[in-house]
Order: sequence, then structure tokens, then C-alpha cells
Amino acid sequence: MGRARNHPIAGAYTTDSKHRIGPRQDSLYIPRNTLRWTLPLCALRAHPGNVSRMFPSRERSAMSNGKPASQEYSRRQLAVILISAMLGYATDGYNMLILPFILPSLKQDLGLTAGEASLILSSQLFASVVGGLLFGWLSDRIGRKSGLFWSIALFSVGALLSGTAWDFWSLLLFRFITGIGLGGEWGVGMALFNEAWKKRRGLGSAVIQSCLPLGSVGAGLVAAAIIGAQGPSGWRWVLISGALPVVLCVFIRIWMPESLLWKEYDRKRRERLLPPQEEGSTFRALMAKPVRRTWILGFLLVGGYMVAYYGVTSFMPSLIADTYDQPPSIWQQVNTFAVWVVIPIKIACGLWGDRIGRRTASVTPILVLLLASLGLLWLSGNDAAPFPGSIWTWVIFWLFFMWSCGTSCASLFGAWLSESFPTRVRATGVSTTYMFGRGLSALSPVAVPLVASGDLQRGMGVVSTVGALMFLGAALLLPETKGRRLDSGGQQQAAQPSQPPVMR
Repeated sequence: MGRARNHPIAGAYTTDSKHRIGPRQDSLYIPRNTLRWTLPLCALRAHPGNVSRMFPSRERSAMSNGKPASQEYSRRQLAVILISAMLGYATDGYNMLILPFILPSLKQDLGLTAGEASLILSSQLFASVVGGLLFGWLSDRIGRKSGLFWSIALFSVGALLSGTAWDFWSLLLFRFITGIGLGGEWGVGMALFNEAWKKRRGLGSAVIQSCLPLGSVGAGLVAAAIIGAQGPSGWRWVLISGALPVVLCVFIRIWMPESLLWKEYDRKRRERLLPPQEEGSTFRALMAKPVRRTWILGFLLVGGYMVAYYGVTSFMPSLIADTYDQPPSIWQQVNTFAVWVVIPIKIACGLWGDRIGRRTASVTPILVLLLASLGLLWLSGNDAAPFPGSIWTWVIFWLFFMWSCGTSCASLFGAWLSESFPTRVRATGVSTTYMFGRGLSALSPVAVPLVASGDLQRGMGVVSTVGALMFLGAALLLPETKGRRLDSGGQQQAAQPSQPPVMR
């Protein structure tokens, strides 16, 4: 007990030759039982690390993976984030792809020409590029939840106004507004999902990505039902139905949490705790040397896929109807089978990406798509593969099905891109790479007829092959991010054998 003499509390005591504790004359007397408890507590105050050794169960319950329990998502919150992203992207596909189903009615009811109808489609596509830039930046500044909310709210308002259009110019304006909102939804939703989910990001991103064709199928069914019941004027209600996602805004506002990773980054930014190189404009940070290379490769990755995708899907109905002289019902059979069978393949590809890596799980299906594109090119020529009477024995059907399976290369876009950008520019980087890549697809409807020279199938094969090679080159150069942990600020740490790298 002699060493108690130097302790802040024990200094009020003295010991005799037999080591008995007694009060000093110039201090207050503290009972001996009190001293037995105060000395360990003072030691804990001096050495906070001793808490974990004395109370291991409490320490583990208060901390999870190095974060306070209050900084972890509940299972309900994770489910809400996933469902919101899925519904958001499904409505994106619904609103983006609904126009082709009602173009005949628009031409008849509003008197639109073919050129005006094409201009409306192109303006909506261009507006989505603007939306990706706007809402990506907004989400990096004010939060993922707010960015997603206003993105969905804007395209819902645009869809509602589209149903009231009275001529070409009003419809052009309202669809442009709709396109701006649509451009922000995918990137912001993917950034939020991947920041919240630490495991199975590839699988979750594939599930979200698979919701786009579901939205497209829903658009076709709704358009057929309403226009079939009301005639050409039913296009108004078809477009108004695209405003239903406004209900999702209420769901997001009430139940969906903000990204905890972004909140921590925002706190550091406001308190000026970030390194100097991470301060400044979002766009300046996006164009900094390491991030700029990632952006360019991401743009080429998405752009290559989009060029190949629209180079085939935009002309496949015309190929079947004009080149092979088959009714629209044949295309419906081909497309329906391809869509519903490929969705589970896309989800499986996402799961595969979580196991073996983003690059391998993306390169393998793009090679399948490339082979199918070369097959279309090889069989080009009038009646090179005549329709035998059934799609099941038709080589063009199986080439298209093989090509559709190859489109599962897009399943990991959300996870791979989100893990490639730092938190301070993640929403902007993901949104702009995807939407600028989608904008590049506008070249496909122009390039296919130019290359075709009277042979539509050859044009489709050439453009799809070019897009696949573009994707393949970018995928081989973009760094692997499987297992990468995301953090709120600082520099990316070097990968360790036992610890994945951190993307801040």
C-alpha cells in the first residue's frame, strides 16, 4: 500500500511501519472501504483502455466492428434501403422506356411527325445526363437520402405534367423535366445502397439492376391495357401513371435512413477535419488525377455496354419484321423468353462477383455477348438464317438469347463503380459515369444504319462488337474492388493480405 502515497486520492493517507492506512492530519478522512473502490476507478480514468479488460461483454455490446452501436444500420433499415433502390430503378425503367409503346398514339392524337417523336426521345435521354450530373453533385453535398427524394419527386412531377401536354413543344419540355429526375435516381440509389451494405454488394446491385427490365415490361402491359381500353387518347393516362412513384417519396422521407458514411464525411468536412487534398469543389476532386482515370474507365465501361445494348435491342424488332418477314408476335415471344430467363442469370452473376471478383464476373459474360455479336455479323445477309417455323429451332433466336445472357455483364455496375470512387465524390462519380455512358448510346441508332449499307443485321453486329470491345478494354484496366471497405475520409489504404483496402 506504500505506493498509494502518490495517487491523487491515496495521497490523503499515510502508512505506518506496519503498512496500516490512516488519515493524514491535514486531509479529510475517507473510510477504508471507499478507498478499496476509488483506487481502481481512478486507475481506469487514467487508463481508459482497461475498460475493455474489466467489462468485455459491455464493451462488445457497445461497439460493433469498431463503431458505436448507434452508428450501425438495423436490418429493417437495410431492407428499406434495398427496397427503395429497387423500386426507384424499376420506375426509372418504366418512365424511360414507356414512350416507344405510345408513339403511334402520340402521332395520331397530337399529330407528331416521326422526326418530332425522335426528338422527344433524344431530349429525354440528354436530360438524364444533365440529371446525373445535377443530382450526383447534390447528393454529395446535402446527402444521399435528400438527393434520391428530390430526384424521384422531379421525375414524378414531370410524368404528371406530361399527361397534360397539348402539343409537341409542351410534351418536349415535360419529358425533359422527367429525364432530369430519371438521371439522378440510379447513381444516388446505388451509392446509398453500397455505403450501407458491407456484404453482398454485388448480389444486391444485381438485384437492383434487374429491376429495369421489370419496369419496361410493366410499361408495355400498362400501355397496352389503357390504350386498348380508351383508344389513342389513352396515352395521357399512360404517362400520368409514371407519377405513381411520388408515393415512394413519402416512404423514403419517413422510413429510409441517411447514409451513415456520408454523415460522418459531412461532419468531418464541416469541422475541417479532412486532409487538405480532400477539400474543395466536388468537380475539381472528380477531375483529380487518380479519380479522373477511374471516371474515364467507368464511362467507357458503361458506354461500351450501352452502345452494344441499344445497337441490338433498338433494331431487333425491325430485323425480325423486315429482314425475316415475321409478324410482331414472333418478336414478343423472343423478347419475353429472353427477359425472364436472363433476370436470374444477372442475379447469379452478381452473387458470382461477390465470390470471385468484379472483373472476372463482368468479363466472362461480355465475352459471351461478343461471340453472339460476331455470330450476328457472320450470318448477315438476306435469308442467311431463314425462319424455320418455330423460334426454338431458329438460329437467330438462340444468338439473341446468347447475346441477352451476355448483358448480365452490367449486373455489377452499381457495386464496382460505387467501390471505385471515394465518398466525397461517390454519388457524382457513379451518376455521371452511368448517365454519360447512357448518353453515348444515342450514337447507336445513328451508327447501325450507316454501317448496315442495306444489311441491318450486319450493322447490328458491327456496333455491338465495337461496344463489347470497349467494355472489355475498360474492365481489364479498372481496378478490382471486391472486399473493399468504404470509409468517410482520407486516402485509400494499401491492400493487406488479411485486410481489404479502404476507400474513403
